[in-house]
Amino acid sequence: MRTHRFLAALGGALAAASLSACALSAPKAEPVFQAPAEPTPAASPESGAAAGAEAPPATGTPQVLKIAQLDGFDPLLVNGKGRTIYRFDRDSNDPPTTTCVEECLKTWQPVLAPNGVEVDAGIEEDLVGSVERPDGNLQLTLNGWPMYYFHKDLSLGQTAGHGTGGAWFAISPSGGRAEKISDEPAPAKKPQVLRVAEVDGLAPAIVVNAKGRTIYRFEKDDNNPPRTACVGDCLKTWQPVLAPNGVQVGDGIDEDLVGVVTRPDGSKQLTLKGWPLYYFHKDLSLGQIAGHGVKDQWFAITAGGGKAKKESTSSGGSNSSY
Repeated sequence: MRTHRFLAALGGALAAASLSACALSAPKAEPVFQAPAEPTPAASPESGAAAGAEAPPATGTPQVLKIAQLDGFDPLLVNGKGRTIYRFDRDSNDPPTTTCVEECLKTWQPVLAPNGVEVDAGIEEDLVGSVERPDGNLQLTLNGWPMYYFHKDLSLGQTAGHGTGGAWFAISPSGGRAEKISDEPAPAKKPQVLRVAEVDGLAPAIVVNAKGRTIYRFEKDDNNPPRTACVGDCLKTWQPVLAPNGVQVGDGIDEDLVGVVTRPDGSKQLTLKGWPLYYFHKDLSLGQIAGHGVKDQWFAITAGGGKAKKESTSSGGSNSSY
């Protein structure tokens, strides 16, 4: 097992600030940055660790990252005791950023390493790092993704947090989402479809998906170069059009106009003539265009990447926020 330790050039002020009652002193023989000890439920209720959660490593004992093969999963990461480690899609890995704070910490416990970290064979040391949390603790990262425990996982083989909220996943040795496996053959993965449809009330024809769901563009985005401005609360209303299995373009759309832009979470969002593409949360089938005209910034998109226009004053737009 190889040891990866965080090194830091500590100035006098930082060194003084770290010498608190709850901090550990670095061994004199090792130039190891000593972050505050990993909180336990008893010592830090606000940490979010569940009652009965594991205690932090003993003084001087490094955090351990290992690879495990659990039933139903491809290889994933666990700690020295076999507790499953997770990543959160709403965090960022470039730059590493943690968004799990306050209420989130009642369920998800950051993986800390106050005494350094040891990594198992098969884990690239260069992928292991840390990010400073709002409370000053250093949280371990893998390929930039902050790492967590789930409060209901206490032992090897428990993966109750995987898939929670469609955003929490056991983490793979490379920092990606650990994948579930099955003895059953996987169904064929279908590509995303972009096609043209005539919709009453709009002209010219607009772009929809395979099921006829209207696709939109956002005026606050950019198309040269492509850039998405819809993040945070915006995503509660507008869903990026992704194509994890490729894209199929129907007649009437120039394939050369179709591309992708990388979102802050790492996902690939489809673009048309550089404009990032979205669905509106109230549109579910062909003919629904409730998102057209929202705040005079969202518009159904045409095959050439332009904004569709209303043919009449018939209902179809909306003045709702995001």
